[in-house]
Amino acid sequence: MKKFLFFFLLSLPAYSQSYQVSVGSNLTSYLFVNSASTNPAKMRPASGMHLSIHREKSLSNDFFFDLGINYNQFNAVGDVQNIPMSYTTDFIGLGAGIGPHIKLGKTTYLVVKGRVSAVKMMNGNQMLLNRYINLAEDEQFNSVRTMYGLSLELRKQINPQVSTFVSYQYMTSYKQFIEPNRTGKSTINFIPTTFSIGLVLSKPTSL
Repeated sequence: MKKFLFFFLLSLPAYSQSYQVSVGSNLTSYLFVNSASTNPAKMRPASGMHLSIHREKSLSNDFFFDLGINYNQFNAVGDVQNIPMSYTTDFIGLGAGIGPHIKLGKTTYLVVKGRVSAVKMMNGNQMLLNRYINLAEDEQFNSVRTMYGLSLELRKQINPQVSTFVSYQYMTSYKQFIEPNRTGKSTINFIPTTFSIGLVLSKPTSL
């Protein structure tokens, strides 16, 4: 799966203008909703790693589109009826974003993008009453999850080929807006807030 995503990224059209590489931290809220549309668990965000690589293409002078792969750890701790538990999960997926580059100074830009992502859990465990439970067979975790949200990025151009940036991203899973009482099934929704830093490596555009 990882090799497929890597070669998929490399196979994107050659007219893409730059690569973006970022590393950071996720703080993920878990929202459990049962068939009565209530949240029975009290979960708190826990830190997890974020890694991504994207290729970005200019659609106009100030409007850009990117597509790439990402790796995320969506972790949380909390309790249900005073029973402590924790979740540690690893997700990999494809992500895309679209939005403007707003010039703030001679070499400084604010990049605002709407984002969408499809992610799949590769590994996951729940710790409950001092024992680990494998989440691989739990359909609330092992299905492909659609997420969407917004990213804000402050970018500083070092030279025509290299820029650095700091980024804030907020995402939420699609199932948050499906009423569980219509299906009779409980759902879990991941709501990660991501802080990251990174590099943009640009290719000279050819006429």
